[in-house]
Amino acid sequence: MIPTTDLSLEAIVQGSLFLVLTVLGLAIVGVAFRGYRRNRSRPMLFLAIGFAAIIVPELAMTVVTRVVAVSEFETVTVYQVTNVFAFLCILRAITMDPGRSRAGDSRGRPDD
Repeated sequence: MIPTTDLSLEAIVQGSLFLVLTVLGLAIVGVAFRGYRRNRSRPMLFLAIGFAAIIVPELAMTVVTRVVAVSEFETVTVYQVTNVFAFLCILRAITMDPGRSRAGDSRGRPDD
C-alpha cells in the first residue's frame, strides 16, 4: 500500500497558487530579458532584474525555510530588503530617459 498524505484544501490552494505565481513571474523575467537582449534596452534589463529580485528570493526562501531553521524576523527582513531592491529597479526602468535607454548608446548625452 502506498502511504498518502492527507492534504488540506488550504495547502492545495496555496501550493497551486505558489506554482502559478512562480511560473508567471519567471515568464515575465524571461520575456523582459529577451527584450533586453534583442533591443539592448536598459529599461527592459532593469525590469527583468526587478522581477527576478521578487521571484528568486521567494523561491529560495521557500526551500531554505523547509531545510534550515530560520526565524520569522530573518525571513521577513530578506523579503523586505529584496523587495526594496526590486522596486528600485522597476522604478528605474519606468523612469529611465529614453535617450539613454540603449546599452552602449551615447544618444541623449551632452558633448563634453
